[in-house]
Amino acid sequence: MNLIAIDIGNSSISMGFFTEAGLFVQKMDTRPLKPSSEYAALIKGFIKEKNIDKIYEGVIISSVVPGHTEALEAACKTLCRKEPLILAHKLNTGIDFQVNEPEKLGADRIAASAGACNLFGAPVAVADFGTATTINFIGSGNVYKGGAIMPGIGLMEKALFKEAAQLPDIELSMPLTPLGKDTTGNILSGIIYGTAGAVDRIIAEVEGMGGEKFKVVITGGNAELVAPFLKRGDYIEPFLVLKGLKYIYERNS
Repeated sequence: MNLIAIDIGNSSISMGFFTEAGLFVQKMDTRPLKPSSEYAALIKGFIKEKNIDKIYEGVIISSVVPGHTEALEAACKTLCRKEPLILAHKLNTGIDFQVNEPEKLGADRIAASAGACNLFGAPVAVADFGTATTINFIGSGNVYKGGAIMPGIGLMEKALFKEAAQLPDIELSMPLTPLGKDTTGNILSGIIYGTAGAVDRIIAEVEGMGGEKFKVVITGGNAELVAPFLKRGDYIEPFLVLKGLKYIYERNS
């Protein structure tokens, strides 16, 4: 199936083009919001550049930025035969949402959870290191049990720079050691070791509550920076959300 999957995140928009030759991914900054005609031109330009000018059977969109959804939806109406499918928990996702207010669960988290269950099987925990760091727990029988949200490592760094007068704005990279020897090293240690430790702790605590042992899948734009410092991490799948979107589209076709 030739399919376009689009994930509109707070920091970036990821577009996945699924063809018989494989998956092609293009990213762009989420802000500023562009006219739908400009998004359409950018998408068509990427398709031409990668020589993947196919007849696309459908489009599926997940979005955590409501103001952008309509613009991307309009842009995609010129690219395929069918109306774009907008991801929501009421679609056939293969997940049983046993949480309060499932309608408020981020579409990217739904897609990542569905993708993890399809690719790796439940019980599975998904740690997504993006603008926010999120953890999703899907138990046996593909039951979505809940999760956790904390600031992403980029947000942490920006908050320290903004609110602490003497702390510099640094470039995120892997810390050389947990024992920082200068200000940059201290910040990197605190942000990255701290995030890894928090994720490990939350997974361990959840496992202690219910008795299930979770496979741990790592994804997100900052996954490569944090993954080496996690005690738990069975799989790294950088395109988990896009692959989850494809899986959900196929279930609803």
